[in-house]
Amino acid sequence: MTASNAGTMSVGTPLVLALALALTGAAPSGLAGHFALATGAPRTAARLVASPVANDALARRLDIAYTAGGNVVRRYDVDMTKLLHLIVVDDEFRSFAHVHPPLAPSGHFTIEHRFPHPGLYHVYADAAPAQIGQQVFRFDLPVGDARAAGARDVTPTGRNVAAGPYRVALDSTSLRAAGESVLRVRVTKNGKLANDLHPYLGALAHAVFLDAASLAYVHVHPLPPGGGAAVSGTARGHDMPGMPGMTMDAPALPPGATSSPVMLLHVAVARPGTYKLWLQFRGGSGLYVAPFVVRAS
Repeated sequence: MTASNAGTMSVGTPLVLALALALTGAAPSGLAGHFALATGAPRTAARLVASPVANDALARRLDIAYTAGGNVVRRYDVDMTKLLHLIVVDDEFRSFAHVHPPLAPSGHFTIEHRFPHPGLYHVYADAAPAQIGQQVFRFDLPVGDARAAGARDVTPTGRNVAAGPYRVALDSTSLRAAGESVLRVRVTKNGKLANDLHPYLGALAHAVFLDAASLAYVHVHPLPPGGGAAVSGTARGHDMPGMPGMTMDAPALPPGATSSPVMLLHVAVARPGTYKLWLQFRGGSGLYVAPFVVRAS
């Protein structure tokens, strides 16, 4: 899952942040990250500063920096064509976003992001600092009035859901806790296997699993039938118990290639419970997300 790339560093509050504060009259919220991978241990720390954006109560400027040994991390490995994958979900598990902040010369990743509604959001920063490996941190960010949040939506979805003009089917919604599970995925369009799928960010699809209880994170890149494991939800250099080798990924696919409508998700979750799965894929010229609820036992 890695090819080498780099960024650079600086310290201090950017001028644009100061301008945003002057325009809104509000202070930015600084949040320490919670290590979110199901296995492994943090070898870095991460912090998010979320600043208001003028004239938009639901927008925030997100500034994320990793540190190691007290210093801002400046070099990262490329992970499926990007230096940072930022996953944003609301606490009710009803909204999902997958965005990619650029790395500034300061060593900070920054992006303006508009949240769909007020509430509590979980922002996952998934990156691979050079010579350290995958490090994922969760930030719990309130946006507007978060007091009215309801329960997490883990209503069973069944094995077949619609995503735009496509139907996405899993052969099972059951996983094996603390072991490897393989889910077979079929994507159809107009009742036939879809023939207009293309890689997204170097993979057939991206699948994010969140533990509804602990909010632990697993990010999986599926392979066509006959391929090897492609799990990125375990820390680099750490295998799931009883599953050596489950930290490897396939090489990135060219974006113009045609993707298989049948794919295998090799997934490892650490504990029993209910998980929300968002399967993101490219069909034609669009990007689609198929949400599922799965159980591990």
